[in-house]
Amino acid sequence: MAKKTSAQMIVNVSGGVLAVLMFGYMFVKYRYIDVPPTGCMEAYHQAVRFNLANREGGPISAIELQARAGNEEQGLMKNASVVRLDDAPVSTGLEIQAGRADAQNPASTIGINFPWRPQSLRNAQSACLRYSVFLPEDFEFGFGGYLPGFFGGDVPARSEQPVDRSFAARMMWTKDGSGIVLAQAKPVGEQGWRIISNPKGRLRLPRGRWTTIEQELVLNTPGHANGQMNVWVDGEKMLEDKALNLRNEEFPAIDGVANTVGFMGAAQTAPSGAQGKLRITSVDIGWR
Repeated sequence: MAKKTSAQMIVNVSGGVLAVLMFGYMFVKYRYIDVPPTGCMEAYHQAVRFNLANREGGPISAIELQARAGNEEQGLMKNASVVRLDDAPVSTGLEIQAGRADAQNPASTIGINFPWRPQSLRNAQSACLRYSVFLPEDFEFGFGGYLPGFFGGDVPARSEQPVDRSFAARMMWTKDGSGIVLAQAKPVGEQGWRIISNPKGRLRLPRGRWTTIEQELVLNTPGHANGQMNVWVDGEKMLEDKALNLRNEEFPAIDGVANTVGFMGAAQTAPSGAQGKLRITSVDIGWR
């Protein structure tokens, strides 16, 4: 077995005292038991983490979580809690009820959703997103669901048509546990969305262990379908698309992370209880 190793990146954070208090000047690093996965993050020298740890290294409080997520959050207080992770690549993360908050109320909120706009991220033309997710052995995939991804401009809701000069590219799981990317933007196609998948069906999200996902988005030249989306799972490149068209103008650039975690579809059809819970680490984003 290989020795324990770690990948480190100095976080570049600007934007005043609030940003320093929220995220701090810190190292974006992952712990690995074996050889560290090699995805896109090592190529990005500006990186920041949505930090879920307090000054002592323990989980932040629910009030701190809500303050960091901002007033656009949905479901965070009802469906998520910050927990210590002893067996994960980082020490803190979120335990999320990906289904509805109230099993008896079919209209209750599904999962969580909030945009994260790092203050030091400006006019990014490419970015790398990294996090790890743990799906329990008895996790139900339901009709599919969402994991974090990128956005620019206004954040399109899960099932809404995107507005002008906006886009999103979110990771998803399907009902059989396959991993895909949902790209949403008016230029992307007649319907305003496109599915990006592994043609051989090799991108799978396993149950019962931590899985590290790295997503890289390279924006297209305005008006040309030459953007790129790449996805690595545990260091292995599983998805590559070089014909993505998310914009017709110079803006928007990549503005941040769409922290959408939860099942798709109507609330009454989403699994609830223990079979709808998952854990996810703090999210890292690097850009240039």
